[in-house]
Amino acid sequence: MIKKVFCSGIKRSGEIVSLILILFLICGSALAATITVQPGERIQEAIDQARTGDIIEVMSGTYQGTLDIKKEVALMGIDSGEGMPVIDAGSILGSVFMTANNSQISGFRIVNPNGDGIDVTSSHNTISNNTIEACGAAIYLMVSDKNKIVNNNASVRCQGVMGLLSSDGIMLAHSDENIIEGNTASGASMGIYLYYSHNNTILNNAALSNDHGIAIKGSRDNIIQENRAIGSKEEGIGLLNGCSGNTVTNNNVTGNSIGIYLRESNQNTIYLNDFIDNLQNALSSDSENIWHSPEQISYSSAGKSYTGLLGNYWSDYKGNDSDGNGLGDASYSFEYDGQDDHPLMTPSSDLIKPKITHKGMVIG
Repeated sequence: MIKKVFCSGIKRSGEIVSLILILFLICGSALAATITVQPGERIQEAIDQARTGDIIEVMSGTYQGTLDIKKEVALMGIDSGEGMPVIDAGSILGSVFMTANNSQISGFRIVNPNGDGIDVTSSHNTISNNTIEACGAAIYLMVSDKNKIVNNNASVRCQGVMGLLSSDGIMLAHSDENIIEGNTASGASMGIYLYYSHNNTILNNAALSNDHGIAIKGSRDNIIQENRAIGSKEEGIGLLNGCSGNTVTNNNVTGNSIGIYLRESNQNTIYLNDFIDNLQNALSSDSENIWHSPEQISYSSAGKSYTGLLGNYWSDYKGNDSDGNGLGDASYSFEYDGQDDHPLMTPSSDLIKPKITHKGMVIG
């Protein structure tokens, strides 16, 4: 039996307005409850019974079927001794659908959807600490703003033919002002993919062994910071088809076919990244971008202090540093067009990292 526990402990004595107000403040107008779901019970039934603001705690076990989070509730997976609870979609097209604003899902393993793992078509939600194995996109935001996607492990596991399904780790389409932080995306077509999405923060994620690591298309004013893009079959980071105003900084881009690829994208700022042992560190086509810090930065090199514009570290840079200031004397040129006029002689981790303010939030 699904168990619901309401806020309690206040006895009403008469129709006294002050006590009614106290009851409202302490318990909330909707009498927020904690609902517990045990193995053998249905999570969707708990969602259907819940009121706005309720917390649904799901104990360890495997739960079959799909979920529609259509209310403002917090769905929390609880390890009650046998690991995180598992939502098994059973090869149905899609697994978890978040259609209500201000909802939350955390602490689940989501497996076997023959489509997306978590589909979001709402805003102000939090998706955190989940492990998602999907055949479509592990996490897919469509026209969804101001969500937080934090500390998830998103991977693509497919059998058979996928057809037209997206097989991306984390995908944002026409979605703005989201925070994507601390996630791991692996085995996907695109580890993290922004499609015509703006003012998002992509921070401290790992894109590992994907076809494309972190790719943004037609998107502007995003921050791509302190991520790792490693082992991609194509580019580690890609800015394609009209990207502008994006900041790409402090990323580690290692062991990809192409480190960073820009096509028809202009006025992006790219600096203090480490491009290491990629088959081709940079490729820029029909693009004009800023390959150094937007302002002078104080930093240290070989025990001495300097102030200057800082570019990126390129592991195949062949230039010299005659004055010992930690910057190459000659520019690092890219195939087709573009160059870094302030290449670093050592990885950026040897220098002082800047702090970037985005929408009033200090990052880094």
